Amino acid sequence: MQRVEAFLVGPGGAGNVAIAAARLGHDVSCLAEIGSDEFGEIVRRGLEAEGVDTTHLAISAGAATPVAGVLVDAAGKPAYLGYPGTLRMTSMPLEWGTILQTAEAVYADGWSESVAAGAIVVEALGRARADGVPTFFDPGPGNPSLDNKWHRRALAETRVAILNESEVRRISGQNDLLQAARELAKMGPEAVIVKRGANGCLAIRGQEVAESPGFRVPVVDTTGAGDSVGAAVMSGWLAGLALPTLATLADAMGAAKVQKQGTGRSMPTREEVRAVLRGAGHDPDHYI
Repeated sequence: MQRVEAFLVGPGGAGNVAIAAARLGHDVSCLAEIGSDEFGEIVRRGLEAEGVDTTHLAISAGAATPVAGVLVDAAGKPAYLGYPGTLRMTSMPLEWGTILQTAEAVYADGWSESVAAGAIVVEALGRARADGVPTFFDPGPGNPSLDNKWHRRALAETRVAILNESEVRRISGQNDLLQAARELAKMGPEAVIVKRGANGCLAIRGQEVAESPGFRVPVVDTTGAGDSVGAAVMSGWLAGLALPTLATLADAMGAAKVQKQGTGRSMPTREEVRAVLRGAGHDPDHYI
């Protein structure tokens, strides 16, 4: 029998990205639907505690918020158990359109509990990109109970795609990693960032290719590392970092996360990312 060493409850998924971006110094607002249950309240309170604006969260009375249970082994590797909830939004609230128009950047991921939710993500990304707002999309593994072809429609409205090796191969249909990233870029993104875990990341933008070898750090929990990378990519992109610098910052953010247990309020701080860069001989001021 295995003994549970710790149990943490808090926001996850895109909420991780929101918290990580806030910790990097950005003003963050969360547009999402939650239920009026205890888990929805946990999400709302966790985001607010990190300075994320939850004013525009849609709270559906009587609906249950989706919940993901993450089991992490001694090597820091996660396994996931999920409850889909009973959210019921079928169209994007009108007020969200105005917020998207004035955003500095818009991020969404590819997990959806319904066909309607995926359509809302595509619409939101499309509206933002049409107004010149940089859009960022991480398709993730998708929901195995749904048809995830909507990810391609989302990528068509995406300026920067952020995904791991298996995801870029799955969507592009190409096995060679660089070719897969280039094939995915043809679907719409200006840049593609491929997360490679301990092996760093690959970034392409047009004909430019940059690779970061990753950072060797002690691993406690890899859960949420990809979400932290998403926040770093947005922050670095908005700061105008060169592609190689952006790739290194993304790696450093992921390396800072895997040294901490849990997600949500355990996402890396700005100083923790700077410490990773400094420890590897980089000048943090060039990155963050």
